[in-house]
Amino acid sequence: MRITVQTDKPEMLDEILKSNCDGIRLGSDFCEWKIPRLDALKNAFILTQKSKKTFAYVTPRLSNNSFKKAEEGLAFLNDSNEVEVVINDLGLLDILEKYPKLKPHLGRRLVFMPARCPWIDDTLKFRAGLFERKKLEELYYQTSLNYIPTINFFKRYGIRGVDVDWIPDSFPFFVLFIKNGLTTSVHAQLIPVTITRRCHTARYLSEKEPSTCSRPCNKRAFLLKQPIMKQELYLYGNTVFRLINPSSDDMKQLREGGAVELIITVNPITGMTSRERLDAFIDDLKKMT
Repeated sequence: MRITVQTDKPEMLDEILKSNCDGIRLGSDFCEWKIPRLDALKNAFILTQKSKKTFAYVTPRLSNNSFKKAEEGLAFLNDSNEVEVVINDLGLLDILEKYPKLKPHLGRRLVFMPARCPWIDDTLKFRAGLFERKKLEELYYQTSLNYIPTINFFKRYGIRGVDVDWIPDSFPFFVLFIKNGLTTSVHAQLIPVTITRRCHTARYLSEKEPSTCSRPCNKRAFLLKQPIMKQELYLYGNTVFRLINPSSDDMKQLREGGAVELIITVNPITGMTSRERLDAFIDDLKKMT
C-alpha cells in the first residue's frame, strides 16, 4: 500500500522529500487561502519528480476569489505527464475537460460520510432494537458513493480515485466503489467533523483579512473540551477534526478490501512536523501491513 504525505506548507517540502514516503500531496482540502502560489507549485513538482516520488495537487472548495488561482495550477500541470489532481469543488471538476492530461481524483469534501459525526455511537445507543440499530448503522457508515448512479456520475468526469476517512466501521462499504473502478485513498488520522465558511482560528486570533492572514494554523491548533464531550476535538483553521490512530486490525481490513493509498497529513494536530516523526509513523504503518 502506497504511503503519501500531504502538506499545505511548501516550506515543509524538503523535509518531507527526505522521508520514506512514496509520494507528496501539496495543497489543502479545506482552506482556499492555502492554495499554493504557482511558483511554489512548480518548485514542488520539479523537486518531487527529481526525488522519483509521486505528486498530487490538492484543491479545496472554491469561491470566485480563488478559482483563477487554482486553475493556474491546473494549466501548469496539464503540460506535465498525467499529474493527479484532488478535486473538492464541483465547479473545478466541471472545467477539467480543458485539461485532458490531468488525472482527476475525488476529494473527501465531495464524499458524504455520516459517520464523521463524533456522537454517532451515542445516537445508535438510543435505539434499543437490534434490527433497527443494524439498519441505522448501515445508513451512517455508508458513503455517498455507495450508490451506483453517483459513482457513474463522477466517472463521467474522469474520476478514477477517491479520498475517504479513517472510519473503520465504514471500511466494509468501501468495497462497492472499489469494485466499481474507484481506487481508494484513506486519510490515516484526521476525520473532519465540521467545516466553517469563515475561519474560526483567524477570528480567535484577530486576523483581519483572509488575504493577509499570517497563517497561525501552520503552528497551532486548539483542543476543544467540554464536560459533555466524551472525546477530544481539534480546531485547525476553518475545520474541526477528531483524531483516530490506525490499528493493525484496521490496516488488515483496508488491505484486504483493496485500498491502495494511505495519506499522512502534516499539521500541528498529527504532530508530523519533521522527517524523523514522519519516518517513525511510516515505519509503524508498514509494520501493521
